[in-house]
Amino acid sequence: MQTDIKPINEVCSEITVVIEAEKVAEAYKKYFNKKAQELEIPGFRKGKAPQNLIEKLHGTEIKEDFEIKFAVDALFQVIKEKDLNYLASPQLKALDWNIGSDMKLTVILEHIPKIEWKQLENLKVPFRPITLADAVENFLHDLAMEQHTVQDVDTVEEDTRVECTLIFALKDKEYRYNRIMIHSYELKNIPELKELIGKKIGDQVLLTLPIELLKDFIQDDTLDFGNETQINVTVEINAITRILIPEIDDEFAKDMDFENLEDMRAKIGKELSLRVEHSNYEAQNNAIIDKLFKDHPFKIPPMTLKSMIDDYSASLQIDEKHPLYSYYVNEAAHYLVRYLILDSLKDKIPIEVTEDMINEYIEHRAILRNSSVVGYKEKNEDYIKSDNFLNEVQSYFILRKIAETCTFTEPSGETEYPAYELAQYEIEDEEEPEEKDYQEKPEEQEESSEDNFQEKEEE
Repeated sequence: MQTDIKPINEVCSEITVVIEAEKVAEAYKKYFNKKAQELEIPGFRKGKAPQNLIEKLHGTEIKEDFEIKFAVDALFQVIKEKDLNYLASPQLKALDWNIGSDMKLTVILEHIPKIEWKQLENLKVPFRPITLADAVENFLHDLAMEQHTVQDVDTVEEDTRVECTLIFALKDKEYRYNRIMIHSYELKNIPELKELIGKKIGDQVLLTLPIELLKDFIQDDTLDFGNETQINVTVEINAITRILIPEIDDEFAKDMDFENLEDMRAKIGKELSLRVEHSNYEAQNNAIIDKLFKDHPFKIPPMTLKSMIDDYSASLQIDEKHPLYSYYVNEAAHYLVRYLILDSLKDKIPIEVTEDMINEYIEHRAILRNSSVVGYKEKNEDYIKSDNFLNEVQSYFILRKIAETCTFTEPSGETEYPAYELAQYEIEDEEEPEEKDYQEKPEEQEESSEDNFQEKEEE
C-alpha cells in the first residue's frame, strides 16, 4: 500500500492511498462470497445461487458497498500507521477502482494547526471583571422578576402580552394554532405586530407576517411553505395581560424577610462573593484565549467548523434563515478556536493533572453552578470519570498558570471575539463520491479529535 501526504495549507492535507490490485482482489473475493451467502434469490436456496446470476442482479450494489468499506479500512490503517491526528471526518475527493486493478483513494484530512507561540508570559489582557455590586443588582432583578404578578387588561398596549389564535391558509387548507403568546418585547420591536396595539379581547386582526416569524410562533416543522416569504394571518385575540414587577425597595426587601434593602444587598453580596470570584476566573481564562488568538492568529478548519454548526443547528432546530443563526456560527467558531489553542498549549505548558487539581476544579465548577461539591459530583458522576473532564481540568490549570503573570487591563470599549478566517481549499466536484463519506469507521478505530467537543457536564 502506497501513501502520499500532500499539505494543502496549515490545517489540511490531501492523502492519496494506492492499494495493490492483488490485495484488493483477495478482499473483494471474500466480501463477495460473504454477501452471496446472505442473499435470497427466487428459485434458489439461500446462498446457493450461481455467481454469474448474483453478479448480474447484485454485482453493482456489492461492488459499491465493498469499495466504501474497504477504502475506510485502508484509510484508517494509514491514519494509525502515520499517527495522523484529524478533526472532522475525512472528506472524499476521489475513489477509483475497477475489478482487477489497483484501488486509488484520495481524501482531504483536516488536522490541528501548528501554532508558534511567541509570548505566553507577562501578557497584557483586556478584561472587564464582573463586580460584586453588579452581580447583586442582577440577582435582585431576577428575584423581582420571579415575584411578578399577572394583571388582566382589556386593551393591547406595548407593555402587554397577547394570548391568541393564529389562523392562515396554506395550499387550500386552513390551519389554526391556539394559545400562541405574543410578548411585549415583540409588540415593541416587530413592525408587523404594531397593528395589534389598541385592539381588544375578541378582535380579529388580519396581518401579513414574514414566514420565519410565523414559524417562530407556531413551532411546527411539518409545514412546507415552499418559496413564500410572507403569509396573511388572522390573529384572534383571546386574552391580554400585563406583567407587574415589584419595585426593588425596602418594602420588597421586607417581603423577602430582610430588614431593609441595604440589609438585603449586604447579605446577598456575602452569598455571591465566592461565585463572582470564580466567575471572574472563567472570564479571565476566556480573555486569555481571545488575546492569544489575536496575537497568534491561525486559519480555522472549515469542514470541522461546518460539522459543529450542523450539530448546533440540528440540536436547536434552526437553519440559515433563523435570526440567531449567525450568532451560533460565531459561537461555534469561538469554541473551536478555544479547543485548538488549548490543544496546542498542552504541549507548550505540560501539566500533569493531580487528584488535588481534580478536587479543586470540581469545587470551582460546583461554586459556579451554585451547588455543593457532593451535589455536583452526584449529578456529573459519569462525566467526572471521563477523559474529557480530565482534559478540562488540565486546560483550566494551564490558563490559570498563564494568568499568574498577566496584567489585566480595562478595555476601552465593548469586548468582541477576535475575527477568524477560514482556511481555503477547493474540492473537485465528483458525481459518485459526492454521496460517500467516511462517517463509518472500523470499530476499533479511536474517535477523532472533533468528538472531544461533544461530552459535557450536566447543567
